[in-house]
Amino acid sequence: MGKKKSVVLMVLLTIVIAALCAVTLFPPFSIPGTVDKWNPVTLQFDLGADLGGGYYAYYYPDGVISDTEYQDNLPEVEAGNAESQQDYDEYVESYVQYKGLWLETDPDLGIVENGKPSDSFKESFAKASAVIAARFDKKQYSDYRISIVDDYAIRVELPAAEYDPNNTLVDGVSAAYSSFANLGEMTIEKGGETIDEIKDGAAVSDLIESVSVATRYKTAYLKIKFTSAGEDMLDEVKESLSPAPTSSSADTSSLTSLDIKMGEQTVVSIYSDNVMENNEVRVMPAETVYSDYLETLEILLESGLEGETSDMTFTTSALRTFEPVYGNNVLTLLYIALGVVILALLVFPVVKMGRFGTVGAYTNLSYLIVVLMCFAFINSGVFEITLGSVLVFLAGLVLVNVLQMHIYGAIKKEFDLGKTVESSVKGGYKKTLWGIVDIYAVALLGALAMLIGVAGLNTLAVQMIICVVTGAFCNLLWARAINFVLLSASKNKYKYFRFVREDDDDE
Repeated sequence: MGKKKSVVLMVLLTIVIAALCAVTLFPPFSIPGTVDKWNPVTLQFDLGADLGGGYYAYYYPDGVISDTEYQDNLPEVEAGNAESQQDYDEYVESYVQYKGLWLETDPDLGIVENGKPSDSFKESFAKASAVIAARFDKKQYSDYRISIVDDYAIRVELPAAEYDPNNTLVDGVSAAYSSFANLGEMTIEKGGETIDEIKDGAAVSDLIESVSVATRYKTAYLKIKFTSAGEDMLDEVKESLSPAPTSSSADTSSLTSLDIKMGEQTVVSIYSDNVMENNEVRVMPAETVYSDYLETLEILLESGLEGETSDMTFTTSALRTFEPVYGNNVLTLLYIALGVVILALLVFPVVKMGRFGTVGAYTNLSYLIVVLMCFAFINSGVFEITLGSVLVFLAGLVLVNVLQMHIYGAIKKEFDLGKTVESSVKGGYKKTLWGIVDIYAVALLGALAMLIGVAGLNTLAVQMIICVVTGAFCNLLWARAINFVLLSASKNKYKYFRFVREDDDDE
């Protein structure tokens, strides 16, 4: 490539990279003359609980309460008042303490036996907690935690990015918290009465084949596919169903609907105009931005079809907030640390390798832009950025720089053998090619192996794949192309690499 073309190409490339860096990193500001605000790509990140805090709630089996609730409900004893003393004694006798919980001793509940949790209660709780955990797994939150507290309470945590407290009517997280605790048996009723097919011994899964979320244009809806037996049932009842109410606030007490219930909760109501010509049922149409709420109902109904039910019922606490795991200043400190590391990796290659280090600087910026944009926008932006994400990003960036130095060392070794600069470059890249391929292949296989994990581990694996693929592209293709252009524009190729040809005066 000619020198003039190389210079023009590098100028254009520099402008593009500078523009993309601005799009990715430039701080937010209000746009003059408008109500809009400029936000960089980095502000599109959803932060995990360790960096951004989050929300949590507890599930308590009926008959199990926290120590706080126990103390709040403890009757007060008035001096000389026998009745208040009796209320106090009865309340105290009705519970037994187990770690930080209080268990009701009523024998009809079967929770306590001989002063300890009964075996049947232990088995029921283990089964119920496994079903709840499986439902959250299917929801595929990229960063969440479910833990057992004091053996018989469940704590669910989600990062703040997953919750919109201003969207209380159709908030997917609130729906998940409340709905996934419903372990009641699935049934179908019409007009408040169980349909004949269920009375005759058929299971709901004999009538409903699947439940899924579908979209049409800008509308999302819940699609219920019936079996042949279910279609026969629909043919019999659909003429007696009322049309769907025209608004969510309409009085439905006088309307006849086909209700799919989980325990006592009506999850879906089917009206006459929800039944299509092929007996496919489409219910709860909503804007696609609310599809998360529909996905929650899909998971709940599919769980019921698979028989994931329990006799145990739960009481859910209110959503509470918690601060970032590493403190409120963690983001500021993290940005400062990342800025120092990136600046060092931009300057050090130039100091160490001369103008060939400039290739490293362009490569680092390219890696930065591609990875951050992928983290922000890939897979509809559902990634939560955690401390693990930051470490994976930095590991990939350091690997890119280490391999660039390895390539430089190979080129220098070729030059020391007496070869020309052009020949040394070709030989250096050729001799390091398969070693670099092997390194990235091993890293990619490790990342792919992590995909078998769920939630945060699966998300971290995808982020690792992004870093590995981007790093491989930078080292194997992009850096080589930039080096070719820069070297073509260079007058002194020795100075470009900081090479010095030592003349041998020995005759």
